Amino acid sequence: MGAVARILLHRYEMRLSVCTLFAILLLPLSAQSKVLGEIPFQFHDGLIWLKVGVAGKSEPLNFLLDSGAGVSAVDLQTACHLRLKLGQRQIVQGVSGQGFGYRVHDLQAVSGGIGLPSSVLAIDLGTVSRCCQQPVDGILGADFFRGRVVQIDFTAGKVRLLENCDVKLANCEVLRIKMCNDAVCVPVRVAGNPTQWMRLDTGCDSALDWVVSGPGKRPIERTSIGLSRSSKKYITTAVQIGKQHFTIPAAVHEEPIFSGEGGLLGNGLLSKFCLTIDGPGDRVIFESPK
Repeated sequence: MGAVARILLHRYEMRLSVCTLFAILLLPLSAQSKVLGEIPFQFHDGLIWLKVGVAGKSEPLNFLLDSGAGVSAVDLQTACHLRLKLGQRQIVQGVSGQGFGYRVHDLQAVSGGIGLPSSVLAIDLGTVSRCCQQPVDGILGADFFRGRVVQIDFTAGKVRLLENCDVKLANCEVLRIKMCNDAVCVPVRVAGNPTQWMRLDTGCDSALDWVVSGPGKRPIERTSIGLSRSSKKYITTAVQIGKQHFTIPAAVHEEPIFSGEGGLLGNGLLSKFCLTIDGPGDRVIFESPK
């Protein structure tokens, strides 16, 4: 091979290596991490709907993926139909106030071949069902996310369990996590105000429910369910997530929804991203779609 040919070949190999590296960096986050399993979902009415198979029932149940709920739950009427054993009654703190639930330890449920928590709360989800176009048989809450790397890909309609979380992309915002009232919270700035801890709430159909009253009341040590379907007063405001800025409608609350939290960050804004909740890494990755 002549000298000129060798130089051309070397340049071609260098160009190929650079192009290959560039292509790897452009792969989505899920392609850089091993997928351990995935659950298909439908995104409508501003909520994430999962089909869940339950032992003792031939037809699948409708569950909502609700990261704002401190624990997974099954509708009380559904639990009775499934003949689940109701345990001790406990108080549950919700967006609209307090309610009651019963601990259930024997729920056998799967979605996409992935086993779901067996210890859940049986609560009345009738009010939520009446706000939706189909019944809500249960919710998959924050206990599903704990200790896992969970990716919510709104574009593909997939919830993925990842082996690890390898962030090498320029189009990602990485925010640290703070656990409040059994739920994941992330730092968000609203209307130029100081950063507030907002509940990462896939059970909220709005973009943002914002508490404007200041510090919360005395902490309440209770299980919290962040499911929200309606708010009274809306304003248009600026929101900052990491370095990204948005102008969105926000529901305004004068009283704290949950103690120590600045509000709910919901699907109206979360659906703009491919969202990865990295429990072991104590962080959330907001990846902007290509």
